[in-house]
Amino acid sequence: MEKGPKFERREEQPMNSENVRTTAERMIALAKETKGSVTAKFNDIELTATEDSTVEDIVSGFHIKIAEDAEKYRTSPEGKRAARESEERKEEAQRKADALMEQLPNLDFANQEAVLDWICEFQDPSDHIGVVKNQGEVLKIFAEHGYQPGVNTGEAFNGEDRDNFARYIIGKALDGLRCDTGAIHQVIHKFTDDWKKKFAS
Repeated sequence: MEKGPKFERREEQPMNSENVRTTAERMIALAKETKGSVTAKFNDIELTATEDSTVEDIVSGFHIKIAEDAEKYRTSPEGKRAARESEERKEEAQRKADALMEQLPNLDFANQEAVLDWICEFQDPSDHIGVVKNQGEVLKIFAEHGYQPGVNTGEAFNGEDRDNFARYIIGKALDGLRCDTGAIHQVIHKFTDDWKKKFAS
């Protein structure tokens, strides 16, 4: 009696920064080479390939499993609690953004330390998904007081000059609000601390 091919199960490790499609291609190549089945874990999801597998099938199965796991987590007690806490954080960030927007028209723009403090306060809600920030209004009011995005960069930057350094920080924050993400980068806190150590009275 003729025996059929023997299929061996072999595990494969995805390489760092490798995407799921590339992993699937390597798995199929290895399955054909060894005439067996190959398994690999990608983002904690087990993938299996045989000689007859296609890249599309493996990638599709991977995305289906991600969606199933996400739905399972979303409807679990832990997922519901996380969603509730996330919504509470968003509401708090929205309240903070609204309060800061109310303060903005009366901000003393001649006091650069006060302007930097406002920018730092606005950073967190600006970087929170789902918060309405009205970036256009922020940019407009700052422009009316002589502050523009992206100034004093490169050779124009002078970290020993109080006004130059402050306008660089404020310009960087405004640049973040102007871009697609519409958020101020966290690095603004470090820059402001550095400025205060040098220039704040």
